[in-house]
Amino acid sequence: MPHELISHPEKVFFAERGETKGDLAEHYLRVAEPLMRTMGGRPVLLQRFPDGASGPSFFQKRVPKNIPDWLRTTVVSTPNGTTSQALIAADIDHVLWAVNLGCLGFHVWPYLAADPEHADELRIDLDPSPGVDFTHIRRAAHEVRGLLTELGLAGHPKTTGNRGLHIYLRLQPRWDSYQVRPRGGRRNGASGSSSTSTRTRRTRRYSAPGRCAPARARRCPPRWPGRRSTTRIPTSSR
Repeated sequence: MPHELISHPEKVFFAERGETKGDLAEHYLRVAEPLMRTMGGRPVLLQRFPDGASGPSFFQKRVPKNIPDWLRTTVVSTPNGTTSQALIAADIDHVLWAVNLGCLGFHVWPYLAADPEHADELRIDLDPSPGVDFTHIRRAAHEVRGLLTELGLAGHPKTTGNRGLHIYLRLQPRWDSYQVRPRGGRRNGASGSSSTSTRTRRTRRYSAPGRCAPARARRCPPRWPGRRSTTRIPTSSR
């Protein structure tokens, strides 16, 4: 039975196997508990595919006008100071509301909307580049895992986009997003591994030419509220 928030549940979202908007809604309902444990209460940016997964997409930072009264939103800000009213993944109905708009990708802020001053996630972003394919990304992820193990930290990988990986680490909510990034490999404020360690040098090699290891995340300027704490692999190895 299609959920009441889903209009036109018969619309095909995944043409290869004929799965519909209604099928996606039912899937989210089945996995609601672990899904909400992961993204519940967080602001989200929506990646919408109006014509299904095989069609064009666009990113929507702001919720549309004339949203339902029950929908929860919050103000987020980018480093240049631009603000937007973002959706909060408050419960499964908020997720289904976004699915009904053709949202197939939720880009989740690394803090809870109720506590925007403290990031509780660190994300290490392993992205492809010219000459770097998913084989290199997998090797880099393996080396990152070894580095995190040496530091006594647990990382949880997930695919991102269609060729990359994010590695997530849950943090104590003690620092803001800009403070999280330069800590890189530190644990509870203690000194982390040196970027010249053997494993970090191997990670740099596996990350491919011209790219350096996650432990060398660049130091950021003072934080604006809402800044995401993804640690992207710099494009220069200097």
